[in-house]
Amino acid sequence: MNPTDIFEALEAIAKAPFDPAEFGFSFAEATDNAQATVSKLRGGSLNRSDIEGGVLMNLKFHYAPADALGVEATLDALKGSKRTAKHKPAILIATDGETVAAEHWKSGERLHCAFSEIGDHFGFFLPAAGKDRYRPAEENPVDVKATGKLAKLYDALVKANPDWATDARRHDMNQFMTRLIFCMFAEDVGIFPENQFSRAIFTHAGDKGEEAHGVLISAFQAMNLPKNKRTDLPAWSHDLEYVNGGLFAGTIDAPRFDVIAFRYLREACDLDWKEINPDIFGSMIQSVADPKARAELGMHYTSVPNIMKVLGPLFLDELDAEIDKAWDRPNGLRKVLDRMSAIRVFDPACGSGNFLVVAYRELRAREIRILRRLGEIEGQTQIQMWSQIPITNFYGIEITDFSAETAKLAMFIAEYQANAMFGEAFGRKPAALPLKVGASIRNGNALRIDWADVCSPLVDGEVFIAGNPPFLGGRNMNADQKADVAHAFRDFSGSHKALDMVAAWYLKASEYIRGKRAAAALVATNSICQGASVPALWPKILADGLEISFAHRTFKWRNNASANAAVMCVVVGLRNSSGRPKWLFDETVRNAAANINAYLLDADDSFVTPERISIFGLPEMLFGNMPRDGGHLILDQSEAEMLKSSGYGHLVRRYMGSEEVIKGKERWCLWIEDHQVDEARTSSFISERLDAVASNRLESPATSTQDFSNRPHRFVQIQGVARDHSILVPSVSSERRPYLPVARFGADTISSNLNQAIYDAPEWCIALIASRIHLVWIATVCGKLKSDFRYSNTLGWNTFPVPAFTESQLEALSQSARAILKTRYKHHPATIADLYDPDKMPEDLRAAHRANDDLLESMYIGRPFKTDTERLEHLFKLYAAKVKKLKKEAA
Repeated sequence: MNPTDIFEALEAIAKAPFDPAEFGFSFAEATDNAQATVSKLRGGSLNRSDIEGGVLMNLKFHYAPADALGVEATLDALKGSKRTAKHKPAILIATDGETVAAEHWKSGERLHCAFSEIGDHFGFFLPAAGKDRYRPAEENPVDVKATGKLAKLYDALVKANPDWATDARRHDMNQFMTRLIFCMFAEDVGIFPENQFSRAIFTHAGDKGEEAHGVLISAFQAMNLPKNKRTDLPAWSHDLEYVNGGLFAGTIDAPRFDVIAFRYLREACDLDWKEINPDIFGSMIQSVADPKARAELGMHYTSVPNIMKVLGPLFLDELDAEIDKAWDRPNGLRKVLDRMSAIRVFDPACGSGNFLVVAYRELRAREIRILRRLGEIEGQTQIQMWSQIPITNFYGIEITDFSAETAKLAMFIAEYQANAMFGEAFGRKPAALPLKVGASIRNGNALRIDWADVCSPLVDGEVFIAGNPPFLGGRNMNADQKADVAHAFRDFSGSHKALDMVAAWYLKASEYIRGKRAAAALVATNSICQGASVPALWPKILADGLEISFAHRTFKWRNNASANAAVMCVVVGLRNSSGRPKWLFDETVRNAAANINAYLLDADDSFVTPERISIFGLPEMLFGNMPRDGGHLILDQSEAEMLKSSGYGHLVRRYMGSEEVIKGKERWCLWIEDHQVDEARTSSFISERLDAVASNRLESPATSTQDFSNRPHRFVQIQGVARDHSILVPSVSSERRPYLPVARFGADTISSNLNQAIYDAPEWCIALIASRIHLVWIATVCGKLKSDFRYSNTLGWNTFPVPAFTESQLEALSQSARAILKTRYKHHPATIADLYDPDKMPEDLRAAHRANDDLLESMYIGRPFKTDTERLEHLFKLYAAKVKKLKKEAA
């Protein structure tokens, strides 16, 4: 059972009348125990409880109905039970049907809630189902006021200085904003004396900001010079701090301020910049200064929880385990410190530095934790003076110079904050100014640069590649981006043109880490783990000893911006093959995996490739018929009726595309055999249409279409025509529907190229296509168009694994298909779009599909599958076995 199944099962328990004698068994069933196991538990052979009315499953849970003393006292009794100590259940739970008290026996974490809220707290009970409860980092609080104030300031300055909004001066404006934000931050956190910068500005800039332009230039020039070299600057600037670090190097200029811009500057300076986090610092500047820059590069700002989905399983979780293991051993803790000091973190698409900042901050926090522990064990005198984790161990590549500079600045601020935490913990810290050597950020094109030239893997220690490269489909890339991807794939034997741009980063990451003390994990659009992308990309990536170490299955993008990007993402970790654990994440749940394949399943490494015919012996499915006619062979209802009434009805057929199948739209087409051309030409309407088809085809750039200009009466591509009936499956359909659309039509129907068609096939084919198990196969191996299902006959139908059906089973499936069609007909004239709206689907139709699913799935494994994951893993086993058998037979 997946977490959703467990939530639904617990919610059902909460809604049912409470029976203290039955609750334990219902809870066992809700937490993924087989019926046979629950029966044995009910019979007493598996129940280990020593409390009256209690139910104890070894390692899973211990339940007792609350007595007169209440749920808390009953929970304490469970905790003190000898059987609890012996069998170590993950969860202790007591309830009286009104309230619930529960505890994680190992950690002591407790839950108190109303009985009706059990389902809402399903995450707490997941350990009873044998699932780790993985909680990613919480969102960091973001001061949205700061972003809003800066945006208003930026807009006011651009309005007052239109030339600063041009491409020629955009970098100057961005650099000015970066310097300004640093100064406001520095005076609030103690890098500068309190209010030093703002006091100087507002003292000398005039009441309305008329002198602010010159004052800011002088202030920035002063910060770029040691105090003894400021003789040419105003006397008031001599007290300002010397910053160095390159922040104020180069040209120094400032826009002019009007009254409005000056007011926004004052409001921005009045904010408490202590709350600004360096992990969002660069992105904040980016959104204020150039909101289009990231969209143009296909990038999205990554929130901290999403960053931790990468960094945690990549290396931080392992460090935490090492720290816990060595907690009482000083030498062991020092070994962890030594390891951390040699770790390099490398983001080859670093943007404004989010991943690097969070990685640095997390490592410094663990360093402080270890040093505190060493102080407890050995005394404070043994603690090192300074941090062993320098920001020079952090590397990045960024294509825009402004973002690269911003990343360096964000790392300086992260270092300052980490040093401040160090000082609070141990009473000493290095001087904040002048700034020293920073992170190694290369301004350049990551798909053209040799990554080893930026961050050499041939160093002592480990390199961890982490980041969020740009997502751009092939159709959305410009010519330069396509050339960059082609360069990355220059030694690639297969075709890469259909791959998302992010695939190039995965390829380069695999080449970088192979055979090295290195690992990688990147965020990507989920398209790289679906459909044709998998056989095109992953055999190359996973070759020569690489494996997927962990993966977060599809999750919706969440970020700290006001409008979250609606992107479906995955995180995939890569490493050299090892015996260490592999983990699959579904939202907050972590499951161990024997192997993670490129479809992000716990299954063997199978790559589903298109097949010309079904390898499992299913009837032939063909691509629909393509007219290439400029629309002139297609008729609307009135045109079809006119031809029928004038004696040409035998040349008219019903015409079905995906819209017609799903939404019930009516369209028709001219369907003229070669021997009917002369007759057809006797109709002036048809003759004009055929002439228009011929002209349209002659104008086509495709030679194959031009060649059919002398046969305008027929479709260019005719894949098939039914003798009796056809089964049509739209090639693209909404992901919202619980089942794929499929329908049966008579011999008078012509399918367009927007459907897949099976001609004169047995009805049991409908039972297969309309099943849940087929939908999850199609969604996985065919991929999606945006978020819609994309159906392929060669990739989806011809590879779909089915068991060896008996004749009686096929008849049962045919009956099931007829039951679905009859149930639909009861709701005539409702369309497929109406009937399969998940919020309005009729209950009798749901029941017919559930019966179909149960019938079909029992033919696979003798019972219905519990989850989509179980469905897919079984299908992949069947597929892998079939491919292995076919290869053996072909050898």
